[in-house]
Amino acid sequence: MSKLHCPGQDQRFWKPEDIYEVACPSCGNEIEFWKDDPTRTCDRCGQIVRNPKIDLGCAKWCPHAKECLGILKQR
Repeated sequence: MSKLHCPGQDQRFWKPEDIYEVACPSCGNEIEFWKDDPTRTCDRCGQIVRNPKIDLGCAKWCPHAKECLGILKQR
């Protein structure tokens, strides 16, 4: 039996705008983010940069969010 995948996290359903670049706030280097990356480390300066466009809104209502995304911190 194949493992079920969340359509929002399954890359087969992603659109081109789900992968984008963000300038590092420390050095300006372009960092490539995928829509589900919470953070990335700048290759140039080592700064950890948060994904400004991350959207895991489905985690609030999906009964399988824990298995799909891991345990999320409460806000």
